[in-house]
Amino acid sequence: MGDDEEAMRRERRALRAVVSDAAFVDTCATIGAFNVVDRIADATGIPLDPTLLAMSEQVRDELDLARFGSSANTPGQGSASPR
Repeated sequence: MGDDEEAMRRERRALRAVVSDAAFVDTCATIGAFNVVDRIADATGIPLDPTLLAMSEQVRDELDLARFGSSANTPGQGSASPR
């Protein structure tokens, strides 16, 4: 959805139509938690374990994730220096 505000509004309405208020709050909290955990792992330079590194190679290449400076935190990725 990216920056498409209308798409986000549409998806929120669709979700709200099928889940309770409590489930909606839980969903939002889960999304927020994953966002925070990912940022913490990136900021501390936690590397991908060898299995995940191998499993994600194709998708990382397809998305050209090495173009982002934070990719320097993943061994074998990117040319930027770690933050």
